[in-house]
This record gives sequence, structure tokens and C-alpha cells, in this order.
Amino acid sequence: MAGKKKDDFEAQLVKLQEIVEKLESGGLPLEEGVALFKEGVALAKSCRTRLEKARNEVTILAQGALREFEVEDGDV
Repeated sequence: MAGKKKDDFEAQLVKLQEIVEKLESGGLPLEEGVALFKEGVALAKSCRTRLEKARNEVTILAQGALREFEVEDGDV
């Protein structure tokens, strides 16, 4: 499943780059430009969210917050 998420993220980045290139090239009808812009904003938001989640997971792992569970005498 992690592979699928990576593929989805990578596919979103490729699509976002394509949208940026189309918008930067100009010459699009107004309606098409606005539609592409909206799609790009949604893709950028999705990618940002995924990156923030990954960054948080890496931070937690790097800080050693995920440790093996140890049972103490009073926890049983």
C-alpha cells in the first residue's frame, strides 16, 4: 500500500507540473485556464498535506518517540 501512495503522490506531482507548464505557456481560453488553476490548487494542497504528514512521521522517528512498549509492574 505504501507503494500505491508513493505512486499517487508522484502522479500528482507530474500532473501539477503539467498544469503549471500549460498555464505558464499562456494562450488558454479563460474557462480552461481557471479550471486548470483550480485543479492545480487542489493538487498542490493534496501534495502539501502528504509532505507534512511524511515530515511529521520522520520527525517522530528521528526523535525516538516510537519506542518498544515496555510493561511496568503497575501496568498489568
